[in-house]
Amino acid sequence: MAIKKKKTGGEPEAPASAGPPTSPPPPAGALPGHGQPPAGYAAPPPGYGAPPPGYGAPPPGYGQPPPGYGQPPPGYGQPPPGYGQPPPGYGQPPPGYGAPYGNPMAQLMQMMAAFGGGGMGMAPIPVPGQVDPSAQPFMAGGGAPADDQEPGLAADIVSPATVEDLLKEQKALPVQPVLDRLCLSPDGKTALGGLPQGCTIAFAGPPGRGKTRAMLEGIARVARSGTKCAYVVAEEGFRDEDNPGRDDLCSRFARIAMAATGLDEDGLREHVLSNVLIIQAQYHKGHTWDDFIRRYRYVVEDQGVRFVVVDSLNTLDPTHARTAENLSVLKTYNHEHGVTCVTIGQIKDTGEPVGGEALMHTADAVLLIEELSLGSKEMAEFWGGKYREKITVLHARKSVTTPVFPHPVRVWLDEQGRLAVHPGHPAELALPPLPGG
Repeated sequence: MAIKKKKTGGEPEAPASAGPPTSPPPPAGALPGHGQPPAGYAAPPPGYGAPPPGYGAPPPGYGQPPPGYGQPPPGYGQPPPGYGQPPPGYGQPPPGYGAPYGNPMAQLMQMMAAFGGGGMGMAPIPVPGQVDPSAQPFMAGGGAPADDQEPGLAADIVSPATVEDLLKEQKALPVQPVLDRLCLSPDGKTALGGLPQGCTIAFAGPPGRGKTRAMLEGIARVARSGTKCAYVVAEEGFRDEDNPGRDDLCSRFARIAMAATGLDEDGLREHVLSNVLIIQAQYHKGHTWDDFIRRYRYVVEDQGVRFVVVDSLNTLDPTHARTAENLSVLKTYNHEHGVTCVTIGQIKDTGEPVGGEALMHTADAVLLIEELSLGSKEMAEFWGGKYREKITVLHARKSVTTPVFPHPVRVWLDEQGRLAVHPGHPAELALPPLPGG
């Protein structure tokens, strides 16, 4: 039987535990509390490890569109007030517009001109106080009287009974052997012997048929007679300054002029070229119609030019929209200053000149180079050609001051490249003789 030893000292006896120990007893010799967790270690605080209230839950309204989302703002898609309505007075003529005419029809015509003249093929109708820009530079002082005073109603009214030189004889300006025989004397029996002096002539035809060469020859002959001439170059350049080896227009003109006049180079300079001026008016170099007419006025009014060839009228306005109008302005100016002018032009595929009926109506005289198809063997025999061949003919379509040769003239470029009557031209349609010939 074991004997219980009585504890000595002041150590109290450990009370009896009511249950199993929470941890093993410390080993012998260990410090008090060694290996034991701190008080309350095994018991986490209330709520430890639990998410806070509402954790992971979306906020109120999450995923819901805001009020009015996707709805257009008030008035969206509606035009603003007055949208599509013309402003006040739109389409109404300005105050006083058309008043000089004094009737609604004149106002209507002016409005049609304003809207149709640009893109509907209608010629603009002049309005009092307004001047066509293409015509204005030809008018002295821009169209205003020198003293800024109204000339009065009688200024532009003429009484024929008071005209002293009532009857005038149409004079001729010899230019080129074939062209000189197309306009006739008043009785129609002989050729006039030249182009009608003081007139504006339209000379049109296909390319490569001798138009330019014929008129260069004409300038040489007219200049040789002592008349001041001008040649308007509106297509190719007149002279190649850099001398690229090309036979330029200046060189060709000198050669043609020497052949037409029989002069050598020195004689040509003295008797022909001293009376010739060249007006350069190429559109691709920035020259405009206004530039052209300023230079035209200069050579006529300051240099005394009385014969002008325009090569070509169509290229002065590449749009070809104002060809007839430009010719009309040019013709009026030429009449006032006694200038004989030939405008070279092209023709359409239809054979009608560029500018159409309006151009033919405007010109004082019209000379056309055309193609004639020999559609039958009889025609071929008559014209000295082959069946179904196309031949070149020159036809005087009109002249307001003289009779014209009524038949086409078969022409060609002879061995020297000059425009001449073809050897096969019918004898029945022989041209009239020159005066005194």
